Amino acid sequence: MVLMVVLSVDLFLGVFSRYVMVRTFTWYDEIARGCFVWLTLLGAAVGVKRHAHFRLHIVVDRLSPRLRQAAVFLLPLVVIIFAGVLIQQGLVFLELGKFQQTPVMGLPKTWIYVAIPIGGVLMILYSLGPLWRAIRGLIR
Repeated sequence: MVLMVVLSVDLFLGVFSRYVMVRTFTWYDEIARGCFVWLTLLGAAVGVKRHAHFRLHIVVDRLSPRLRQAAVFLLPLVVIIFAGVLIQQGLVFLELGKFQQTPVMGLPKTWIYVAIPIGGVLMILYSLGPLWRAIRGLIR
């Protein structure tokens, strides 16, 4: 929620400075970009936690009970694999970010890039419960 408020205020100030003051704040774009990256990755993790991520309900609901159980098992597994790729690639970005700074404010880009592996770790943590429940359902 804090990131959304910061992003909203930042964008408001950017528009205000451009169209009312006719002198654009140079830093608002960098803050907006960083907030947006963090919001996207933390929001994806929250979506996994709330089971609000994209699923093909129309297809899954038409499957036989056995295939539906398999789909329920595969979904968290796919999320875990995707999150693992996010973590791996996020660590690559962190390595690159050591040598990069934002152009205006001079902040290290690692502050932005660290959102990638953190989002991946949270997605994996939030997928373990559904995966465990699916495994127990398959064993029965």
